[in-house]
Amino acid sequence: MAWQRAASRDELLAAAPWLACTVAGTEVVIAVLDGQPYGAEDRCTHAGCPFSSEADLIDGLISCNCHGSEFRLTTGEVVRGPAERPVRTFPVRLVGDDVEVEVGVEA
Repeated sequence: MAWQRAASRDELLAAAPWLACTVAGTEVVIAVLDGQPYGAEDRCTHAGCPFSSEADLIDGLISCNCHGSEFRLTTGEVVRGPAERPVRTFPVRLVGDDVEVEVGVEA
């Protein structure tokens, strides 16, 4: 799948801790860590809770407040359960004033 525009650079930089958006029908959260944007599906793999309203981003870890699962934003890796499957991540890039996500590719 081709890169899809998700938001403007200004929208991303103004969002805290992340920007929630829909890209090609997929709910995504995008955050900037050490100057690099990263994207993950806006859904915990344990119970489906949306990260955008039910999680915190602490030192690069998505901490789901529903049941305590933690995921590494950069890779989707499960750091702490009860989740057993990683969260889906997506390549994100800045092109001019646009934030683009490639939702057809799992990182």
